Amino acid sequence: MLKDKLVFMKIKERLQNVFQDKMNSMQLEKLPSSYSVLGDIAVFHHIDEYIKDYKELLGKSILDIDSRCKVVVEQLNTLTPFRTPIINHIAGEFRTTTIHREFKTEFHLDIAEIILSPGNKGERERLIQEVQDNEIICDMFACIGNLSLPIVVNNTTTSAYGIEWNQVAYNFLETNIKVNNVSNRYHPIFGDNRKNTPTNFASRVLMGFFNSDKAQFNCALEALKDEGWIHYHSITSRDNFKEPEKYIEKIRRTSSFDIEIKEIRRVKKFSPTKQHLCTDIYVTK
Repeated sequence: MLKDKLVFMKIKERLQNVFQDKMNSMQLEKLPSSYSVLGDIAVFHHIDEYIKDYKELLGKSILDIDSRCKVVVEQLNTLTPFRTPIINHIAGEFRTTTIHREFKTEFHLDIAEIILSPGNKGERERLIQEVQDNEIICDMFACIGNLSLPIVVNNTTTSAYGIEWNQVAYNFLETNIKVNNVSNRYHPIFGDNRKNTPTNFASRVLMGFFNSDKAQFNCALEALKDEGWIHYHSITSRDNFKEPEKYIEKIRRTSSFDIEIKEIRRVKKFSPTKQHLCTDIYVTK
């Protein structure tokens, strides 16, 4: 992670050197200061409109600067509840499929179909470290195994049930389970988690989708066996840590379970005005 941060810290200055004879001072300031790398694909997020005419040259510069990358794209928004991103090709090979490796885990994915946020790398590492031996994980928004697969790969005593309703993501999840050799411990479930989440079995529930509803939270409660953790992810305005508390308090009022917030932490900056939070909740039935 340190190496990545150093690359990101230097990238704007390096790009400014490349473009110093091609851009005015204001344009030079609009050059991006960071990008993500998924496998061998560099991903920029919302390149400033003021330098839109330089996108192709920007992409080619990244290919020269970063030997990891063979493709450069720009990711705009995501569409539909399936979290499908909008991708613009900028430079390099014309493809969006790649293999991303992280924490001994191999993720096969298509970035034009699936979201895998490098910004959640710290959260994946945290889960690997926190999960205890013999835990059973319920991942209610499994996608391609984003949060839960590294747990099972790195701790051979654990198992997981991953629920996913996007057929494309589910297909990649099945592939990733096989290539990581955890088919005997990671059990994929296709369908809506409101209807397909098993009950009374898990020690820990992952809720990694930002727009989950009360019915889904209730499914998370029912998935826990006797007691255990729920990791609830949400988006709030910057520096607003009260919103998850208010939401959980509403759940608590109508539940017969003991629901206690242990920590609310910032996972990453989501946008200039918003942040990604994870709320760690301990539940006793």
